[in-house]
This record gives sequence, C-alpha cells and structure tokens, in this order.
Amino acid sequence: MKVCVIQPRYSFNENDTQACFDELLALMEQCDDSMDVIVLPEYSDAPADVKGKDGFYNAVKENNAILLKKASETAKRCHSLLFVNAGFETPDGIRNTTYALDRDGNIVGKYFKAHPAPSEVKTDAQGGHELDVAYSYENASPYIIELEGLRFAFLTCYDFYFYENFAKIARENVDIIIGCSLQRTDKHEALSIINKFLCYNTNAYLLRASVSLGSDSKLCGCSMVVSPHGEILVNMENSVGLGICDIDPTDKYYKPAGHMGVMKSHYAYIEEGRRPWLYRNGGASVVPFDDVMPYPRLCAHRGFNTVAPENSMPAFGAAVSLGAEEIEFDLWSTKDRVLVSCHDSTLERVSDGSGKIYEHTYEELLALDFGVKHGEKFSGLGITTFEEILKKFAGRVIMNIHVKS
Repeated sequence: MKVCVIQPRYSFNENDTQACFDELLALMEQCDDSMDVIVLPEYSDAPADVKGKDGFYNAVKENNAILLKKASETAKRCHSLLFVNAGFETPDGIRNTTYALDRDGNIVGKYFKAHPAPSEVKTDAQGGHELDVAYSYENASPYIIELEGLRFAFLTCYDFYFYENFAKIARENVDIIIGCSLQRTDKHEALSIINKFLCYNTNAYLLRASVSLGSDSKLCGCSMVVSPHGEILVNMENSVGLGICDIDPTDKYYKPAGHMGVMKSHYAYIEEGRRPWLYRNGGASVVPFDDVMPYPRLCAHRGFNTVAPENSMPAFGAAVSLGAEEIEFDLWSTKDRVLVSCHDSTLERVSDGSGKIYEHTYEELLALDFGVKHGEKFSGLGITTFEEILKKFAGRVIMNIHVKS
C-alpha cells in the first residue's frame, strides 16, 4: 500500500491565507493514482494564523467548500482513500473535523477532535476562535472506521499529547492512525518521540500530515509515516511537498511478554500488569466543571435500583454504563469497622438477616443474602463494601456519599 502525507507552507501572517491555500491545492494536484491513502494537515481550509473568531470563521467560509470539492476530485482522480481536516459547521459553530473520503470521493466518516485546544475553546473576547466544542464534554469511545478491511483511528494535533488515550485506541485493534496536525510549538525531536511512542503503544501505523514553518524552522512540520515497530519511514521535517512510502498495514510488532514470555504486542503485555487504581483520576477531575455540565444532573439513587438490588455493584454498574453522572449511596460501619453500603440501618428489608448493621461484624454480614429479596436471579449477592465501590468506579463517576452513624 502506497501512502502519501502532504506538507504545505504555513504562514503566521493572516494576509497569506489565500496564497497558502492555493499552494495546498497545487500540492493536491501532484498526487497520482499510484497512491492508496492521502492525508492532509489540520485546518486545511485555514492554512495561516488567522486572528480571532471572525478571521477563522471567514477563512473557513471562503475555503471549505472549495477544499472539500478538491478533496473529492483528488480521491476520485487518484482512486485513493483521502483524509482532510477542515471546519464542519453546526448550529453552535464550527467543529475541528477530519473528513474521511473513499476512493469514489464520497465522505464516509467525520472525526471531531477529541481534545479541542485552549485556543479553540476560548471565546473571541478571550483571544480564541470560539469553536463548537460541546460534544467534547461527553463520554465517547475512540472513533474508528473500517475501510477496505482496515481499521482507522484518528488523532488531531492536541490529541497527540493525551497518552492515557493511547491504551483506548490500542484496545480497538487499529491498523492505521490518521493524524491531521499542526503542533506549531514542538521541536522536531519531540514530535518524533511522541509519534514513535504512539505507534509502539498502539501497534498501528501513523500517517501524520502537518505544515512547514519554513526551511530554517526546527518547530512544527515533521509530516511523517511511522510503523508499529517505532520506525520512522518518512519524516519531512521542514520541507514542503509530498511524503510518500509503501507500508504493509498487516505488519504488526510483537515481542516476548517479559523474560521468556509468549509473543505479544506491547499493549497486551502491559495490560497484564496494569494497576489503574495507582494513577486514575478522582474527585473533581472525573467530570467537566459546572460551566459546561450544570445542574440538574442524573444521579442514580442507590444505583439503578429497579434492575438490580439497591446499593449493589450490579446496580452501580448499570447506572454508570447507562450514563448517570452520579451514583448515590449510604455508608455504615460494621461492628469491626468495615464500611459497607446500605440505605437502612436495619437488615430486614434488604436481606434475609435481622438487626442493626452496626451490631454485626463484616464476617457475619457476608453470611447473609442481599440479593434474594430483589429477585431469585440475584440470590446469593453479598453486601457491598466502600472499598469495592472505589476499586471499580473511582475516576468514572461522581460519588454522592451519605455517611451514617
């Protein structure tokens, strides 16, 4: 498979926008039918440092339709898959979007940048471009599309810095990652390290297209192709033009999973020893701040207690999986000071036991059935401890905790 990354000139003078755009279109003309995949850089419809919301929105308004038409024509002319990043207009503004086009020039996918940069989030008054970023505050799996038997994932510019997302991409068993990027403040050495690290961790090829800041610049640029082995097959550094090479998307990197271990991908190897409770987020970092996720919020009282016994792990799991922002539960201390989750102080309503929770040891509570009164299919369910809740749900949901005494 022959792949091509396009690296055009970029200018910090917004008066050069049209000239830079025309040069980008000319580079697309150089593509030919030997190419199977073509990738263009981020904001191909605004290829200069346009100022403020009006400057950015006007550039997209002027160039977007022309760019997408040219992209479609190029995909058809070259009989290639083509990926181009440009604006996508919604009722709430413009989104940073990577369009996927098939060999007939049809748009078959749209990736919205998962991590909008601060300049995209800020309002015009704050010096930003004021894009539509509302979607980025919602929980989402990695965006994957399958074309011609290959699985494609996407990263756009700022996305490359969120290494915790690499494991999520790896789990999707992708073959190629499309990276439409700028990254105007990073040195060539740093970009190389980031991109090799990405491919090694995801066991996928990276096709990354960026822009040149000039022949003397050591920043930005580095449109490149990187293999799952961490090998850089193409690195354009600061040159303008097309970066072309052949790849085998089925070629994966496997290594012994530790000394004398079986052959596995790097991702599969580290998953064996992952200890997420050591480093996952908690507290206020779990959810967006109140400005973008205001009240009222969906809080699952005692978990999703109509489908599973209240205050049980199945009830909390059902609530989280169906999108509750919060789970609510009560905690009592047992006689031997183990924190357990139960609404009542007494056992009769929720279990086959009797008496007060705090008059029993944890071992005594474990002998009781906390599921059978909800239904036979939950028969044998034990009482839930606070520690169990934290191990499973810390970093995934707000916990609305009532401590009883």
